Parts: sequence; C-alpha cells; structure tokens
Amino acid sequence: MLDDFRADVRRYTSLPGYRGLLWWMLDQSFWVILSYRLIATARGTWMHAPLRVLEKLAEFVFKCYLPTTTTIGPGLVIYHAFGVIVNGKTTIGANCTLYARVCIGNRWPGDGTPVIGDNVTIGTGACIFGPVVIPDNFVVKANAVITPSSLPTPPVGAAS
Repeated sequence: MLDDFRADVRRYTSLPGYRGLLWWMLDQSFWVILSYRLIATARGTWMHAPLRVLEKLAEFVFKCYLPTTTTIGPGLVIYHAFGVIVNGKTTIGANCTLYARVCIGNRWPGDGTPVIGDNVTIGTGACIFGPVVIPDNFVVKANAVITPSSLPTPPVGAAS
C-alpha cells in the first residue's frame, strides 16, 4: 500500500503544473487517494468492515466515491475529485488519470464492471458502464459514454 501511495505521489510530482507537495496536500484529491490506500490495506482482514465506515465518511466529506474494494494500480492521479464515482468491483490499472465527474461502474445490479488498463486518461464527465475493457494507453474523451455494444458490428463493406 505504501509503495502504491509513493508511486501516486511520484507521478503527481512529475506532472506539469505541480506546485509542491504542500499545495497538493491541500487538494481533496490527495486525501481521497490517501484514504483509499490506507483503508484498502485492510482488505481481506477483519479490520476492513469497520474501516468501511471511514470510507463512507470520506465519501461524504470529499463527494467522491472510491470504494476500497476497487482494485487500483499505483500512480493514480485524480484532478478535481468532486463527483467521481467508481464501482467497487472495477479494476483500474497503473498510472491512470481521472478528471472530475467521472462515473465508472455497472449498468444495473449484477452486470459486469469495467477493466481499465494502464496509462489510461479518463476525461471530465466521461461514463464507462458495463463489462468493457479499456486498453492500455487509451484516452477517454470528456463526456464520452462507453458501454458494451448490444448489437454485433456489421462486417466492413456490408450493405446497410
């Protein structure tokens, strides 16, 4: 956990516009990531259930739902964490960037959840729903909506 958080901090400090660790510590994104990393270390132990109360407190305070049951690789950066919602069964790879009001989850209870690759950037307001795989090094544009297609893709050159 501590290594993942160190990777988060290292990645953040390497980005353009970085104003120093003290400045970042005043940002709610820092506290969202730190609380996720701290509480997620208890996953699989008897301590995880009681600590989920702190997860809910963090959600209330920061207005960002990043449950500790989510699997997130090292190097996470969140810009403007307000309104970010991530399903607890989602997997997010290493060195990913989330912007404000991103929603990642299932389409309905029991539906699959997204798997986000490494080095993915998800723009402001983007929504990713259902059992989709976002490949490594992909950029999800702002306000994009990604869901699994319910219709097969016609072959290239087929008449419509």
